[in-house]
Amino acid sequence: MKHLILSLFIVLIGISSCVKDEDLKEPSIPSAGSPIFLNELVSTGSPDYVELYNASDAVVDITGYTISDGGSDYVIPSGSVDAYGYLVILADDGNTVDDEGVIHTNFKISSKGEPIKLVDTEGKLVDQIDLPPMDDGTAYGRTTDGGPVWDVIIPSPGAPNSNNNTAPVITADTILSLDDNTQYTFSAIVVDLSGVRDVKLYYKYDGEFSFVDMVPLGGNEYAYKLPAIPAGEELEYYIMAADETGLKSYFPESAPDNPLKVVVENGYPVFSNFNISTENPAADEEVTIKIDVYDATGIDDVRLYYVTGDQTIDDKVKIVMSNISGNTYEGKIPGQPNNTVVKYYMRAEDLSGQKIYYPLTEGFDHDILSTWPSYTVAPPVILEALVLNEIEGHGDPDYIELYNGTNADIDLGGYKLHDKDPSEAYEIPGGTIIPAGGFWTLDCDGGATTLFKISSSGESITLLDASGNIVDQLLKEDWPEGHEGLVGRVPDGADKWSILTEESKGSSNGN
Repeated sequence: MKHLILSLFIVLIGISSCVKDEDLKEPSIPSAGSPIFLNELVSTGSPDYVELYNASDAVVDITGYTISDGGSDYVIPSGSVDAYGYLVILADDGNTVDDEGVIHTNFKISSKGEPIKLVDTEGKLVDQIDLPPMDDGTAYGRTTDGGPVWDVIIPSPGAPNSNNNTAPVITADTILSLDDNTQYTFSAIVVDLSGVRDVKLYYKYDGEFSFVDMVPLGGNEYAYKLPAIPAGEELEYYIMAADETGLKSYFPESAPDNPLKVVVENGYPVFSNFNISTENPAADEEVTIKIDVYDATGIDDVRLYYVTGDQTIDDKVKIVMSNISGNTYEGKIPGQPNNTVVKYYMRAEDLSGQKIYYPLTEGFDHDILSTWPSYTVAPPVILEALVLNEIEGHGDPDYIELYNGTNADIDLGGYKLHDKDPSEAYEIPGGTIIPAGGFWTLDCDGGATTLFKISSSGESITLLDASGNIVDQLLKEDWPEGHEGLVGRVPDGADKWSILTEESKGSSNGN
């Protein structure tokens, strides 16, 4: 029964691990004679909640009672707790009583811990507890309803509290759809206060079955990436979890006799690793676009469409992209005069006739010209300043290159470079000179030279002068789309960053 009530209320909670025993605190003594108790608290839920328990044989009216956290007071507009019953109050900052009579406080509960207090209409203390820091998926409650001892328990809103040994609680989503181009990562949240021994995924298709260990990701989350499965196959699957005492539970509860099933669909082609040679080409400079396209049934063709200047969608030019290697396709847009705006998009079609368009951004529609991505042909703006010029986040070692775009030498002594963590900043030694029009590089090896390395997925890189002022900065969100860890200004000192295909450490970026 405990599990049934928990599953009906699972929307209220996330699932994770327990707090440490040494963090637990005994409650203050409630006012003598009060039958109402703070009984169970969740501070990491969706939403948080406070459960009250009535230890008497009569209904208790709590209209006008005040419940508070460390900083806010909420006066309960109306409400009552049945004899030997429970009242769940949602601490979701809703500040209302909804149409179904559910009470929503004007505060949320801090997962870092805070005092929770309940007083009656005369201002007398009814009950209070210092809630400790809590992890996802756990509640802090009395081990028996209305009893004196508090502990970490499995959430049971509106139901009796218990720390009896029970099988693990599994929360997972049913796979609603699956296609042959996707390696679906199936995840689940598994909680057991006695400890989870193992979590296994059973799956079967084409007459073959597998029983594999799901990988613990932390926070009570487990995951397993399914292989790509051919279209038309029926996938059967379920999860089995066991605790340290050997108790087992299943998702769905009907497993293993009745596993979940889903038929694999023929998926649309998948785009990845888009790359454009430049978004700021010079006059008559050809622009090369590369993109990876995959489909389990095979690719029929990949096309690149573009228009220039004031052309309409009816004037679009089609380029059949070449399969240059593996899943990589390439197309080239001819050079255009200065100040020409070029708009473009791509289309892939698989052997079954299914088509998909790129970019995959919200709002893009290949039939609406104004939504197409574009670039403008124009000479790049050159920054006549000291700038970050090239960044390698996938090298051996990683490195940062500076370029001096001024006509004078610059003493870099006392300047600092750091990644997303300023506390690991590298200070450039005094007397380090970067000549006018010259370069200076810093190896980011995470040990011998600097405390940090550079993420190949991109991260914020900052250059500070000796007074701590920002000289230049490349934010993570400003790295060019489709990069693989190597970016630079082309030509040196240009105001825009580009993807580089090869390192030019300490030398010109293809001027």
